[in-house]
Amino acid sequence: MYEVLKRILVDDLYLRVEDVTPAAGCVEVGLDSLTAVELSSVLSDRLGIEIHDYELLELATVGDIARLMEQRHLADEAA
Repeated sequence: MYEVLKRILVDDLYLRVEDVTPAAGCVEVGLDSLTAVELSSVLSDRLGIEIHDYELLELATVGDIARLMEQRHLADEAA
């Protein structure tokens, strides 16, 4: 799920590829409130994963976002 997130952050949200690593802090890569809204929308529209922007802003690292994406994806499959 990390690679999917990385591709979205770089290709759709225009974050710098060299900044996006699992251990990178969300603020370090440029995830601000506007970017969080955009990411939330892309995740919902493209992947069917519902994660609110405020949830994204509470996470510390890019890896944390990828883990939450995986959890939500698995929960949706189980439902």
